[in-house]
Amino acid sequence: MKRVVDKLEVYCMSLISSGSWINLKRFSAVLLVLFLAMNCYADPSNGNNERQKRWEEMVAKRAAFFTERIGLTAEEAQAFWPVYNQLQAEKGKLNKKMHDLHHNAKKNAKGERMLDYGKLTDEMIRIKVQEANLDKIYHQKFKRILTPEKLFRFYIADREWGVELLKQIQKRGDPPKDH
Repeated sequence: MKRVVDKLEVYCMSLISSGSWINLKRFSAVLLVLFLAMNCYADPSNGNNERQKRWEEMVAKRAAFFTERIGLTAEEAQAFWPVYNQLQAEKGKLNKKMHDLHHNAKKNAKGERMLDYGKLTDEMIRIKVQEANLDKIYHQKFKRILTPEKLFRFYIADREWGVELLKQIQKRGDPPKDH
């Protein structure tokens, strides 16, 4: 977490040194997001395991990335992040369902998975439709928080964040998980 704070400190100092009002508003938004992220994930019962640290680091980087790319003000960030986090929690549940479809498949006596591909693919599509419906619902919620231009920037930043995250994972050299 120290590394993330150091990187954010450098970023924030560059915003302050530029002296413009817009950059100062972004600086305050980044500070607000960092504060919220640290409070949300600073649970002492979680211990100091490496996975938790990487998760916290990713959340802080994501917050800074989105805040900068969208150009969120402090007020917008305060309204945006709870809605975004709720969307991510609901999508996380759907992703878990998708993962469980394959992972919990019945196995035969040899330990091989026995899949009913017809039911499996139907359920996969049902989950994808649920995710699309979530996007539609949350689009309306985001429209009440962000201007149309900032909403567009959000969708672009969301795609760019996915690419950035994959690059970081590849750079770190994490092996793919076995399912």
